[in-house]
Amino acid sequence: MLRQAVTFGRYRLDPRGGLRLGSREIRLTPKALSLLCFLAEHAGQVMTKDELFAGVWPETTVGDAALVTCILELRKALGDNARHPRYIETRHRRGYRFIEKPGTVTEARAQQTKSPAASAIVVGRDDELRALQACLGRAATGERQVVFVTGEPGIGKTSLVRAFVSPAALSADIHVTWGQSADHHGATEPYLPLMDALTRSCRGPSGDQFIAALDRHAPSWLAQMPSLLGPEQNRALRHRTAGVTQERMLRELTDALEAVSHHATIVLWLEDLHWADHSTIDWLAWFARRPEHACVLLIGTYRPVESLITGHPLQGMHDELRRRHNCLEIALPPLTEAAVTDYCQVRFTPTEDDAGPMSRLARRVHQHTEGTPLFMVGIVDDLVSQGLLVKGNGTWIVREADIGSAPLGIPDNLQRLIGRQIGRLHPAASHLLEAACVVGGTFSAAAAAAGACIAAEDAETLCRDIAQRHQLIDAAGTEAWPDGTVASRFTFRHALYRQTLYGRLPAGQCAALHGRIGDRLEQAYAGRADEIAGELAMHFERARDTSRAVTHLRKAGRFAGNRGAAREAVAHFRHALDLIATLPKDPSRDTLEAGLHLALCVPLRAVHGYGSAEVEACALAAKALSDHLADGSSKFAASRMVWNVCLMRHPVPQTLEHARALMDIAVATGDPVRLALAHRALGTSLKLAGHLREAAETLTRGAAMADSVPDDLFADFGEHPGMICRAFAAWVQALMGRLDEATRLADAAIEHARERRNAHSLAFALVSSGLAYLFQRDTRRADESASEALALAHEHELPQWLAFGLEIKGWATFQHGDRAAGIGLQEEGLRTLRATGARTHTSRMLANLAESYLAVGQADKARLHLEAMRDHIDVHGERYYAAERPRLWAQLLALENAAPAQVDAHMEAALDVARQADAALHALRAGTGLARVWHARGNPTTARQLLTALCARVAGNVDGPDMADARAVLAELSASSVW
Repeated sequence: MLRQAVTFGRYRLDPRGGLRLGSREIRLTPKALSLLCFLAEHAGQVMTKDELFAGVWPETTVGDAALVTCILELRKALGDNARHPRYIETRHRRGYRFIEKPGTVTEARAQQTKSPAASAIVVGRDDELRALQACLGRAATGERQVVFVTGEPGIGKTSLVRAFVSPAALSADIHVTWGQSADHHGATEPYLPLMDALTRSCRGPSGDQFIAALDRHAPSWLAQMPSLLGPEQNRALRHRTAGVTQERMLRELTDALEAVSHHATIVLWLEDLHWADHSTIDWLAWFARRPEHACVLLIGTYRPVESLITGHPLQGMHDELRRRHNCLEIALPPLTEAAVTDYCQVRFTPTEDDAGPMSRLARRVHQHTEGTPLFMVGIVDDLVSQGLLVKGNGTWIVREADIGSAPLGIPDNLQRLIGRQIGRLHPAASHLLEAACVVGGTFSAAAAAAGACIAAEDAETLCRDIAQRHQLIDAAGTEAWPDGTVASRFTFRHALYRQTLYGRLPAGQCAALHGRIGDRLEQAYAGRADEIAGELAMHFERARDTSRAVTHLRKAGRFAGNRGAAREAVAHFRHALDLIATLPKDPSRDTLEAGLHLALCVPLRAVHGYGSAEVEACALAAKALSDHLADGSSKFAASRMVWNVCLMRHPVPQTLEHARALMDIAVATGDPVRLALAHRALGTSLKLAGHLREAAETLTRGAAMADSVPDDLFADFGEHPGMICRAFAAWVQALMGRLDEATRLADAAIEHARERRNAHSLAFALVSSGLAYLFQRDTRRADESASEALALAHEHELPQWLAFGLEIKGWATFQHGDRAAGIGLQEEGLRTLRATGARTHTSRMLANLAESYLAVGQADKARLHLEAMRDHIDVHGERYYAAERPRLWAQLLALENAAPAQVDAHMEAALDVARQADAALHALRAGTGLARVWHARGNPTTARQLLTALCARVAGNVDGPDMADARAVLAELSASSVW
């Protein structure tokens, strides 16, 4: 049996004195204490039940239940977990093993004299550690856990989580990773702490597994980490993930973590969430609310007061999760006097003679710090540095007489206390830390070296020395830059250390440091500056280099947009516009400002909708600036954006006017890229206005022009006009009765989109082909296109294509015989479209719904939709489907037994409208109905002449429903003529 006191972890085990944590006794029953002593004596060995019974209770009969009870008691006392043990491990069907190798008290004292990192000692947090351990146990069973560790600055949030994850990280079936938010006081890189954590995981021992999971489940995230893959893989990823939305980003990362957690429980620790970007908070809320099982424990630390003062969305999200019981909060209170005593005991391990003075010292420290751990550590460090706590004969001695009169400092004067610590550094070290605090809370020695104007190797040596002395910073691995620079990385032990250093810098020195560090980072990331554009913008802004700050803010906005982080992109662009206002007004500034307004339109569309007033105001501002510039490219880009907004918000005639003006600008430049884009805009507008023949010619020319230009020249415009021109031309050709040509163009558009692996373009092409088949009444092919389009729209969160996919799917479902479901899908499609703020194509959706309601005899609902269609056409001028309204109104009148003259008049009106628009397919439908009416009125010859001429205008797909219907009427008319 154990004969002398030993230590393990933070505990001291004495066979006579029992189990203690610092100065606090952990009460155990005699049986449990004897069992713990025996296990500790045989640490590392698996002890069978028989060996335990014989060694612990040789003269007492003890059953299995008593042994299990003792094990449970010990685990509870030690805060241990059976699935992820730190001290006592269960070996199934074999016995138990004490994992940690104990050391003697003498060895423990010797270790303490080596001056352990004071910040690594965690006391007074047993309940909190047990709570985290319990959460880990639940996470291991598949119950996802979200825990917020909260408290004021210096209360020990980071120390607590570090103490918890350190032993967990040693377990083979637990994967621990962490990410840090940045204190940049403004818009920062979207998903920064998450990207930090993912990059760390991908470069760790399980990196291949994480990269494979991201490639399969979260390619949009993997695409943001190009350094992990080769050029070809990155190029393929960019194609797969183009046009990513925020919703897709949120879902993908959650799916990837859930997949990896099938192999190992994940502990994801996110630090300082009160500084986190909004996209990170959105993901956190998304993850927490998911009901699916996941072996993931997410721990976030933050300061509630700071998040409330700044209006950060974190607190609101936390409150909402708490109401839904989706999270746990561990709010850290100040340390008790007993905990401060434990800290002194663990750090200094006093002899029995020094125990009294050490306790009195602890009491005084507690009174002065009010139990704030950071203050406590700072004051005790200060006492050590002043020689009031000295080491002698292998132990620490309290110079109590001197301490009694020593100024300990007070909590609201921590800056002075930190200042004294900084003042004791060598001047070179102090100078380097001043540069380091400008880099950030975590910094590369190479970046700090650039600020301090010293060699990177010298900076590494100095930082390593400071860290080894446990002064202000800790080592944090290495950091590699794209230019090949590799340097050690360090982190400030607490944000207050960095803030104090930064606050002491004179304004001129601070600006110079930011400038030098920005220069070095810009050089290191040449060609890949987008990845740290937000950080570079911050440095150059604080260096008073406004032009470069604006340049990098623009890059940061685009980078955020590529991650689907629209709000962060908006913030970057707007901040850039604010800075531009401080520059002298000249043409170059106007060009830059116009470009920023155009760039801002893109994320504004994601936040407020394509047809929002915010997007229109931004586009008009860009156009007003570019109208006075000689630069044709700016003028074209601004005019194109105004046309795009007008397409969503204003009547078609106004849209057509803007499209013709855009064509004039493109013709003046003679640039084939702009000409192709202008033909796409004009062709689209002509189609909507019902000028089908001119639209077909314009779209055909646009497709040919686009084919003559390399694809990458269209990248900045966010679309490929070649695909769009073919897709819309397929609609137009179908309506004009050129059905085979419509099918050819629809297939070509889909093939074009598939080759480029762009989800948005493919959804566009599939919807367009589906509509071309709908116009032809080709139910099977329309259904196939709609099904694939809907899958893409759901996967990539494309609401507009979702709306049209539902419309086509609903129509096809109705034709297949499930009429109620078909109408329901069409109504859902109309609601989805309206929710986007768009109104384009509403007339078509209303017409198809009205036709469905007529087919099931619901005249009232058909009337409502046809009246809404009339109002939409009158207000918006959308006329490409206008012929269907009088045709369907005639059917409605016939259903209601209206006067024959009324039915005839509306059917004739439908034929006239279709002929004016060159809509041969609509003319055929109207003519078929009119021929039936004339036949019934006793005029078969005129009816046959009309219908024969209309059939001749339709080419291809002669077996389609419209042609079959017309041929059936012709057959009836021919039979009548014979009689």
